[in-house]
Amino acid sequence: MFTRANALAVMLAALALTAPLLGGCGKSAPTRFYTLAPDPAVQDAQADKAAPGQPCRSLGIGPVDFPPYLDRNQIVTKSGSHQMIVADFDQWIEPLHDNFKRTLIADLAGVTCDKPLVLFPWPAGVRPDYQVAIQVRRFDGTLGGEAVLQADWSVIDASGQAVAWQTSMFKEAPGGADYAHLASAQSRLVARLAQDIAAKVRTLKP
Repeated sequence: MFTRANALAVMLAALALTAPLLGGCGKSAPTRFYTLAPDPAVQDAQADKAAPGQPCRSLGIGPVDFPPYLDRNQIVTKSGSHQMIVADFDQWIEPLHDNFKRTLIADLAGVTCDKPLVLFPWPAGVRPDYQVAIQVRRFDGTLGGEAVLQADWSVIDASGQAVAWQTSMFKEAPGGADYAHLASAQSRLVARLAQDIAAKVRTLKP
């Protein structure tokens, strides 16, 4: 006979089974946020920023195009040849596209005398002497492996003519198997692109 005592026992057993599940509800891993940052080594560079006798000029950066797979807040990493991983709880603090451009401008300030440095679209009344248009093809990495930046970019003069075109491909070892080390390595990649751009602009005739 199914008595009241039996019913109570069944109820208590059911509660014991569901309690761990209920306890887990409403709890999730905290989201961690990351940012690119200018490279201190570039910021502190004391090397000559202009060729002898060459005046400083204004330089504009943009447009900067990013591949659609990076159009998200979550950090994207590579696993093997064909698999990409989108992190659940490790994210950029702002759109990576914007963070990349601002960091690039800051790094350029450390390796070129060109002033002003402006981002596309240009402020009202400003037309830089040279414009650098960038198409980022890859900007990701492997945790504990390497970070990669591949970009095609061109230098355009004030008349709208392309005077230089180049492809840059850089790799950096994060030095650790977590997202903080990866973000640091990606920051160094941006600094290396800035150095490439500055070196090319210095070779152009005024």
